Amino acid sequence: MQHGKKIIFTILAVQTFSFLILMYLGHYQYITVLDMTVSKKERDTAQLINSIFENIKDEYGKYAREIVSNPNIAEAFAKKDRKELLRLTMPIYKELKGYNEFLSIMHFHTVDNHSFLRLQKPNSFGDYLGDIRPIIVKTNLSKEASSGLEVGKHGVSYRVVFPVFYDGKYAGAFELGLDIKYLISKLAVSNEYVPLFLIDKKAAEPIFMYSQGVDDYLAKFSDEYLIVKYKSSAKDEENVLDVIDERIVNEDNYFVKQNKKEYLVFKSFVLEDYNEKPVGYFVFKNEMDYYKNTILFIRWFSIITSVLIIIAIALLVNVLIRKYTKKINEQKEILDFQAHHDALTGLPNRILFNDRLGQAIIKAERQKTEFALFFIDLDRFKQINDSLGHIFGDKVLKVIAKRLLGVVRREDSLSRLGGDEFTLLAEDLKQEIDISALAKKIIAVLAEPILIEDNTLYVTTSIGISIFPKDNTNADNLLKYADAAMYRAKEEGRNNFQYYSAEMTELALKRVVMEANLRKALKNEEFFVYYQPQVQSRTGKIVGMEALVRWRHPTEGLIYPNSFIQLAQDTGLIVAIDRFVMKIAMKQVSKWYAQGLNPGVLALNLAMKQLAKEDFIDTLNAMFEECKFQPQWLELEVTEGEIMKNPQNAIEVLRKISDMGIELAVDDFGTGYSSLSYLKRLPIDKLKIDKSFVDGLPDNEEDVSIARAIVALAHSLKLSVIAEGVENAEQKEFLAQNECDFIQGYYYSKPMPSNEMQELLKNGSNCFLNK
Repeated sequence: MQHGKKIIFTILAVQTFSFLILMYLGHYQYITVLDMTVSKKERDTAQLINSIFENIKDEYGKYAREIVSNPNIAEAFAKKDRKELLRLTMPIYKELKGYNEFLSIMHFHTVDNHSFLRLQKPNSFGDYLGDIRPIIVKTNLSKEASSGLEVGKHGVSYRVVFPVFYDGKYAGAFELGLDIKYLISKLAVSNEYVPLFLIDKKAAEPIFMYSQGVDDYLAKFSDEYLIVKYKSSAKDEENVLDVIDERIVNEDNYFVKQNKKEYLVFKSFVLEDYNEKPVGYFVFKNEMDYYKNTILFIRWFSIITSVLIIIAIALLVNVLIRKYTKKINEQKEILDFQAHHDALTGLPNRILFNDRLGQAIIKAERQKTEFALFFIDLDRFKQINDSLGHIFGDKVLKVIAKRLLGVVRREDSLSRLGGDEFTLLAEDLKQEIDISALAKKIIAVLAEPILIEDNTLYVTTSIGISIFPKDNTNADNLLKYADAAMYRAKEEGRNNFQYYSAEMTELALKRVVMEANLRKALKNEEFFVYYQPQVQSRTGKIVGMEALVRWRHPTEGLIYPNSFIQLAQDTGLIVAIDRFVMKIAMKQVSKWYAQGLNPGVLALNLAMKQLAKEDFIDTLNAMFEECKFQPQWLELEVTEGEIMKNPQNAIEVLRKISDMGIELAVDDFGTGYSSLSYLKRLPIDKLKIDKSFVDGLPDNEEDVSIARAIVALAHSLKLSVIAEGVENAEQKEFLAQNECDFIQGYYYSKPMPSNEMQELLKNGSNCFLNK
């Protein structure tokens, strides 16, 4: 209570002091706020212009880099093939021009500073520009990118200039330029009137010297400055001109009255070219009546409000003290709720779930009843977060929580443990059939489409169920068993529910043993490599081979990858296994080449976990050196599903690998959900048709359509195609007739150890010529 009174008296003292200060400073308030307004507008304008320039540099620098890095464009320019260069670049110019009407320059320059191709004027070329285009001269001398403002023969433009290289040699310079009117248009959006750009007459000399349309571009303002015409008949531009005179040349700002209104006219942000020489500046017009009226209103409103607040506080002291006490109690309730509920969905969190699970056990033991514990996990939810972002994923979780609340009974207890994991305590369910019915309702309601921000998503769920006291009477064990049952549901194909059984505990134990054996196998080098030939479909010639890992267990014998690869992926051991296989296979292929054999390209399957390692490139280079292996002998295969988990990161990693001269292939193509927009950006060389689409050839109509579509898609993207799992002549003939480039499968050869592969290679790469 005493603390509350102190707060009230402090408020009274501060408010009284504020009232006296307002009265004392009232006389100066008007002028001070005006000065602050002008200063703020100048700062905001400078910040906006700098931001626009940075955006131009980033955006159009990106366009320029994409153009000069195009090998076809660079080749046409380097070979002085103007016709071909025009054909390749004119569509790009038209697209950029359609995107931004103020794009005024797209220009190729020779190393000796002559115009080679103006996309804006294709028939005008060959003139020497060294005297009037210093930014081009600078780029040709330094062979480095340049950017900045420059006054040229066609006006004032912000230009980005990039060097062009072909086959390691410098070919010339390429530039993109945006007219200063683009900057004016951007500034016009955030101002009452269109700003004017005044250009120094001396700076404008190149326009007068070379441009025939100078009167359409410039207008006289004073003896020293000219106006760049933004839109020659625009009403807004005329409204600015009618209050601007030569005072602005000598003063930073002034006020002018017109039509019973007062305006502030001020100049801001002197523009400099890329050599830091002044070019001109902007002039702005703002109506000041609004600011004056606002300042007067705020001044009197503050005084009157201060008086009223002082009176009101005296009357509300008692009420505030009561509210202060009530507020403390409310805050306590809020903190208690936050401690026991999920911040995103509002559902009970793990703490409250554990408490309710304990209470349910006590109640069930006392009443001799049963209850079911549901462990609900969303399928592949991580892909939503990775592809659309965590904010989007949070919105999906809110929808899921709302749907779950709509399907469960009032007496059931729904909780969110974290991430995409939910639990449900269902008490008083009389029969197991009731539990199954509830699980089916949950799966059905969550499978309905989710529409968020014009995106339609389909989310499925896997549910594990444990029952008290049938499965266990301990809270931790009930949760653990429901979790195990949930993983069984995922193994059974997801989007289903499973009851806990003792077998699941045994499987979990086997999984632990298998992981220990995998680690021992790596230590004892129990893994070895088989090789399966890859054959050119038209000629039957061996063009390469895929390295396939096998595990020779000391007691279990030969173990195939489908028994341990998924566990290796889950535990991260896949990285060590991949590197072991890579090293063995590289040494073997290098040895074959040294013996005069021709094994072709070595194909290796690698997980994205391996490729995402920061030291992967260094490790790869070290292996090349140790094994005396050439990068062009190697092809890395990454599955489609792995790539699409994080496509943006995959593009960056795979591009680095491609730059080393290593071929890249997408394995199991067609089994995932590739976006074509990502596919065309991937630096890949080959698509691999999954065996599931080959099995039904040539009789299954769906497999026929899919196989043909993949081949057509690959060839349209200038990629080669290989089909895996080809087992008979009919499949091989169909694929060859439909222009599938390469074949792999039992039809030609099963995977074989290195000694058998060596004997096959000794027979020559044409050993399958007659098959």
